[in-house]
Amino acid sequence: MNPLAAAGFNERPKRIHGDWALLGEPFRKASRGPLGDSAMKRARSICCRICYKEARLRLVGGRSLEIDAPKPWFDALDLLAEKKGKALILGATDTGKSTLARFLISQLCRRGLRVGLIDADIGQSFLGPPTTIGFSVFRSDPDWEAVLSRPEIFFVGSTTPEGHFSLFLMGIERMLKKALSSEADVTLIDTTGFVSGEGGRELKRRKIDLVSPQWILALQRSDELEPILKREEGGAAFRIFRLPLSNQVRARSMEERRAYRTERFEAYFSRGLIREMDLDDLQIEGEVLDPEGQPLPFSWALKINGLLIGLKDSRDETLALGLIKGVSQDEKRLRVLTPLEDLQAVRSLQLSSLKVILSS
Repeated sequence: MNPLAAAGFNERPKRIHGDWALLGEPFRKASRGPLGDSAMKRARSICCRICYKEARLRLVGGRSLEIDAPKPWFDALDLLAEKKGKALILGATDTGKSTLARFLISQLCRRGLRVGLIDADIGQSFLGPPTTIGFSVFRSDPDWEAVLSRPEIFFVGSTTPEGHFSLFLMGIERMLKKALSSEADVTLIDTTGFVSGEGGRELKRRKIDLVSPQWILALQRSDELEPILKREEGGAAFRIFRLPLSNQVRARSMEERRAYRTERFEAYFSRGLIREMDLDDLQIEGEVLDPEGQPLPFSWALKINGLLIGLKDSRDETLALGLIKGVSQDEKRLRVLTPLEDLQAVRSLQLSSLKVILSS
């Protein structure tokens, strides 16, 4: 459901005067018509952002809706635009990390900067499908619908980094190299909400060491990031911005988060076709774990209908994802649903322990 309808508004927003944006999508001309259809479809919570100039907005019905980007966000934006560099975005679940990333991308591009985004929130990713780290470069104010359809991806094979630290960090390192070669002025690294417990703190410490950011943008409700931030503050080579949450951020239930992942997988594989692959030509990597945590033999794993796999080339680059749809009786040919049109460059399959069931 569109988030404004969920909040009880019975009409689309109508701008009477001025310039404003929704999720970084600008509306520059005065208008009395409905606005923001494509941005509405993308919104996962109510998150209008930014009055560029004085603006008047008409909303009919529902609860009050404030158009708000906290002032400290603009302070961080100004310094990023001036000094450039790498900025690591930290925050627990549902603190608005992706919303902050979109805000910064849109605003930095308007200032003429090239912006790279590494989306490492593998459970709730928006650059690529879940289970992947995505990377894109933005050279102008984004058309999000176009950009989100073609990022570079690295397959982790899980919706959480727990139990996959080495592969997860390898993927971030791979994308950092892409960002460097892209000559981005600013590189943003969005992260998972896994920040609590020794595991979450250790992962964030290792990520900070790996990224070596100039800036840490910390979104926190109270002080949940302080065990991480205080360790890094003394003599750190980066500046920490402790940022408030947007007023529109809301917590999402586990059901909503699962529904979002399902929607992303459905969209990704909607472009796919079932293709056959010769197993004799492919290397099989990774493992599939049973409910007791024990690895299954490859011959069993390749018979799991709907098993999520990564299709990789000779340079270990993820070309696309696939879903296993069957294996021949002689176990030499594998049927895979994938959006990848040309399979000639595929040299290996990376297994996961995740089964994806599509509605169609």
